[in-house]
Amino acid sequence: MTSDTVEIWAGILGLAYIAALGLYSEMLSARKRSRVAASYGFGRHTRPRAARSKHSR
Repeated sequence: MTSDTVEIWAGILGLAYIAALGLYSEMLSARKRSRVAASYGFGRHTRPRAARSKHSR
């Protein structure tokens, strides 16, 4: 293989590694968010959200 081919493959593998690292960190943060929401209150009940009203002028 020529050095150009090696550089291209190194770039592709580097970008794939960065993309996989980003996806992994997103999965971890999503897992943390779901634990916090599920642990609120008793059982599986979640905190009720306040109704939002639109202010008309």
